[in-house]
Amino acid sequence: MDTDLFCQVVDNYGDIGVCWRLAQQLQQRGMAVRLFVDDLTAFHRIEPTIKKHAGSQTVQQITIQHWSQAEQAIPASFVIEAFGCELPLAYQNAMPTQTRLWINLEYLSAESWVESSHALPSPQSNGVVKYFFFPGFSAKTGGLLRPESSCNHAPLDEAFWNQVGLAQAPTTERVAFVFSYPQAPLETLYACLASQPHSWSVLLAASAPEPTAPPTNLSFYRLPFIAQQQFDALLDYADLNLVRGEDSFVRAIWAQRPFIWQPYLQEDDYHLIKLQAWLATTPLTASRQQLIMDWNQGRITPDQLNMELKNLAEWRQQCVHYAATLAQQTDLATQLFAFCSQLDQKTVK
Repeated sequence: MDTDLFCQVVDNYGDIGVCWRLAQQLQQRGMAVRLFVDDLTAFHRIEPTIKKHAGSQTVQQITIQHWSQAEQAIPASFVIEAFGCELPLAYQNAMPTQTRLWINLEYLSAESWVESSHALPSPQSNGVVKYFFFPGFSAKTGGLLRPESSCNHAPLDEAFWNQVGLAQAPTTERVAFVFSYPQAPLETLYACLASQPHSWSVLLAASAPEPTAPPTNLSFYRLPFIAQQQFDALLDYADLNLVRGEDSFVRAIWAQRPFIWQPYLQEDDYHLIKLQAWLATTPLTASRQQLIMDWNQGRITPDQLNMELKNLAEWRQQCVHYAATLAQQTDLATQLFAFCSQLDQKTVK
């Protein structure tokens, strides 16, 4: 099945991060994927094999083209626009004679209304029906992107650490990986880590804020911008992950490590509604749910965080159980492939 996937890089690489994972998984399921991206420089940063200025290129059997090339492209049989990005008008006008299925892949949400909106059709002005596909956490949604193989919790070798700019792995007993928005109460986190009986190191992602008054008994490592595959390896490696947005959030779930999620800030604090809806679906204790809510409202206390750090092993077991439960659901790529296949069969008949 020939498939066009459209992605506009809006904020902090999360959009292209999701789309690149999806493109690879659809290709592995037998779809011929062409990925249109409006920012190849951003794409290159998460996948260094991507050439920033190439007109057209093939990476991992996926055709990569700049967004502008869609103006002259013959539309595919199946078209997926990620997160409501508006397709070029010339492309839309050419779709009726070529495209059998048009999907708008929506943002991830655990809100209850998603189940009733998932897979609903919407006829468009060009005559092609668009279906709204909602990723989610229940069997009545489109599911989650899931790694093809189990997460690897084995120690990372010296070559890996050299690739991410470090001479060797952190030598402390535990490691925190920080990939958060600037509003996160990181100074409280660092003070709590410094007070723990176990020694901690902090791996700072390239975009993570610098600590203003770093405790002297914490080891900090500033990482360069790293590829998606390396990022995933660090999520699997760390004992505590501080993540943000959608792409790193979902991948942190599969890492089966304790994590705190910071959703993208929205007007009228709507992100807190999304956060609360997700927390209600998890097996996390009430205290951990409150910890994550307070983290996102900047009112976390040292006592809260110290209590959960003291019980890190139990927190980790909850995350292992949560990932195992979600893994019983059909993943997003498989559901998209099945949805396209079913509609394709109906069209043929």
